[in-house]
Amino acid sequence: MHRLIALTGTFVLLCSSAVYGQDVMQYGVKHIKVLAEDDKVRVLRFAPKKGDKTPIHSHPYMVVYVVKGGRLKTTLPDGSIKVLDLKTGEVLLRQPVTHTDEAIDDVEAILVEMKH
Repeated sequence: MHRLIALTGTFVLLCSSAVYGQDVMQYGVKHIKVLAEDDKVRVLRFAPKKGDKTPIHSHPYMVVYVVKGGRLKTTLPDGSIKVLDLKTGEVLLRQPVTHTDEAIDDVEAILVEMKH
């Protein structure tokens, strides 16, 4: 019974509009800035300092260019945590994701989000 409740809760959380589809720009966090946007792409500068956090939000498919490497902790809606070790000059192709993040180090990246 507890397993059914946990699975139902996870399903509701993942399908909830409060979690999925949240635009990161709605929070007004100081470490994310729109550099350019049109109907096909949005380019963001992501430059958190150590300890900066970003509330739960979603990204579509995107390309990430790491300007300044460092570690970033991401947490998915299911509670799983990953520590990313971003390398300066690295380019990443990222699938759509919903997550929170916290900078373990000062980092900087350019995110190119693909719109539908």
